[in-house]
Amino acid sequence: MAPDPHPGGGERPVLVAVRRDERTARVVLSDGTVLELAAESLPPALPHPGEPVPPALLAELRAAAARKAVAREVFRLLDRRLHGRAELERKLRHRGHDPAAVAAVLDRFAAEGLVDDRRLAEAWCRDTLRDRPVGRRYLAAALRRRGLAAAVVTAAVDAVLPADAEPAVAARALARWRRRQRPQPPQRLRQRALRYLLGRGFAPAAARRALDAFPEEDHEDPGDR
Repeated sequence: MAPDPHPGGGERPVLVAVRRDERTARVVLSDGTVLELAAESLPPALPHPGEPVPPALLAELRAAAARKAVAREVFRLLDRRLHGRAELERKLRHRGHDPAAVAAVLDRFAAEGLVDDRRLAEAWCRDTLRDRPVGRRYLAAALRRRGLAAAVVTAAVDAVLPADAEPAVAARALARWRRRQRPQPPQRLRQRALRYLLGRGFAPAAARRALDAFPEEDHEDPGDR
């Protein structure tokens, strides 16, 4: 964002032109600054071209331009992948956007459903489970690392992988793992399988149910799978 051209209260910039379409307004000032803002954010009481811009109005125009820049960046980020609010806020601030503009835009986008942590969390859980079978603890820990609130994490994991569905996913993970194992004593194989399932984020009860349901003959000769 351009610095204030009259920090000591000197000559104010003059409005050169306002160019607008349905979505965007560009305000051109005599100091060479071009402020791009959403058309609906254009103040109604603009001076005529050739007249100076009052300081309060200039500040309003700059704030609107800052929000426009933030909104454009949010759309770029969301076009690549879903982001949670905390992650968006961190990236936007790191890229130098005004904190007040970041908060205002994210508040508006959240109200409009464009930034929705619950939707993000559920979509991420579904995508993850399509790629690899993991447990509820794995999903919850990964979502927390993305900065999502505990209540959002719990609701998303419950919606996508309820506790009573976890043993079936654990059985799928176990079947994949067993196909890669060489023959070994059944007890040792079971202990290693349990450690594997726990490491994939499955609850102990779900992991043991998956192990108990696995065909016993497969315990005896896993190398045939």
